[in-house]
Amino acid sequence: MTNTNIQNRESFLNKLTEKLGTKRQNTLEHPFKPINDLPETTLADKSQDELLEIAKARVAKINTTLVETTKANLKATINQMVKSFGGGKILLPIDKRFAEFGLQQFTPNPDQELEAAQEELLFWKPGSTHRETNIANAENANIAIVFAEFLLAESGSIVVETNAGQGRSLHFLPQHYISIIPMSKIVPRSTQAAAYYAEKQKNGEKIGSAIHFISGPSNSGDIEMQLVVGLHGPLAVCYIVVKDM
Repeated sequence: MTNTNIQNRESFLNKLTEKLGTKRQNTLEHPFKPINDLPETTLADKSQDELLEIAKARVAKINTTLVETTKANLKATINQMVKSFGGGKILLPIDKRFAEFGLQQFTPNPDQELEAAQEELLFWKPGSTHRETNIANAENANIAIVFAEFLLAESGSIVVETNAGQGRSLHFLPQHYISIIPMSKIVPRSTQAAAYYAEKQKNGEKIGSAIHFISGPSNSGDIEMQLVVGLHGPLAVCYIVVKDM
């Protein structure tokens, strides 16, 4: 992408090459040529079931729980995980996928206001005027439940977007984090996720203001090489893979 705010670039580069005694190179004459196609071919021959098995093996190494379920049992699976995390306040994004997956109880509805209050459901509030409220809700929430855009089998990472319906603090401040991933959204590695967003950008489609690659709960091994999990983020993370989509 060209940056139109760069000033005096040509004169700076000309002076630099003159001092170095070299000749400026035209990048068009030396196009980038990858030395192999590993970014595209690594795990590309694997089926969705095989990618799931690879992901399961990987998430076990990053202190993350992966649970398999079906669309029909998704609600019960979430309720069980919420119970295991101790219940309490649940922070939710504004995301139409909850209704699409039969999780209407996790969508804002005036008719469910009393029920939502009883279940201690908190919903992300779109708009900059609600920034402080959203951060406070995220800090006070015990659990966040979100849909991931992708699960990367190679690293066990999920990909999520920051948008009007879910800000960054929703993913990083609650004590526990539940990510729902349709089986079809398991891809080999970050290459496929990056290509997806590059294509959207090329087509002029709107994408989130930030794309996050999250690999389980926060870890730190800075102090005496001792691994500490959940030091500056969720204490525990659970991926729920919905298999029959």
